[in-house]
Amino acid sequence: MLEATIGTEETSPHYFPQPMQSAGPPQLIELKCRNCGSPLSPENISPQLAAARCPHCRALFAIHADGPPPVPKPDVPLPKGFSLREYGGSLEITRRWIGPAAFFLLIFALFWNGFMIVWHGIALSQGEWIMSAFGLIHTAVGIGVAYFTLALFINTTRIRAGLGKIEVRHGPLPWKGNKTISSVDIPQLYCMEKIIRGKNGTSSRYRIEAILPDNRRETLVDGFTDSDHALYVEQQLERHLRISDQPVAGGYGR
Repeated sequence: MLEATIGTEETSPHYFPQPMQSAGPPQLIELKCRNCGSPLSPENISPQLAAARCPHCRALFAIHADGPPPVPKPDVPLPKGFSLREYGGSLEITRRWIGPAAFFLLIFALFWNGFMIVWHGIALSQGEWIMSAFGLIHTAVGIGVAYFTLALFINTTRIRAGLGKIEVRHGPLPWKGNKTISSVDIPQLYCMEKIIRGKNGTSSRYRIEAILPDNRRETLVDGFTDSDHALYVEQQLERHLRISDQPVAGGYGR
């Protein structure tokens, strides 16, 4: 399958708008927290990140030079297959992997692996070792499809935010993508879309990215097939971590 990313994929998006040109003299503006309204002092502001953290409620948000504030995104409802709970100051989002594709792959995996069992049985019963060896590559493909299909049926993704960190865990079957990152100084979260082109048309995958204090990007969760699923997780994490949602160049929005 040939993959190509267009439109919304960028290597280093900038999430702070450029200052607007003004003909009049500069004006002093008292900066206040957008969450609780408390005044901000210079030590609460990071000019390098164009962001500020409120000393009172600890909310972290970007600072715009000029222009109207961004229009807030509409709330994304709890998607099917998701659960949300809060406990002890922590947030946990759980997503089940099972979907319509799991049942199609189950039929495919049963047919493919059943055929390969018959293939090896006939080859070995007739002493055709070369014939059996020739099918090992196809057998490996069948085992991989079976493992992926089983993961779709029983695996979940758990995203926990609390105690100054964000944890992502996939299981119970081992899967790549488990990680833990500090959430203390994350200025922004955003969603990215990846468009995949293949012989049967195009499809999209969505992931959630975090902008770190040194302006690096870290992928939190990948592999969403529905944009609302990724946007819901982004929305809930931002609310829990008190991150003011800001537009990101190249980011996917509703």
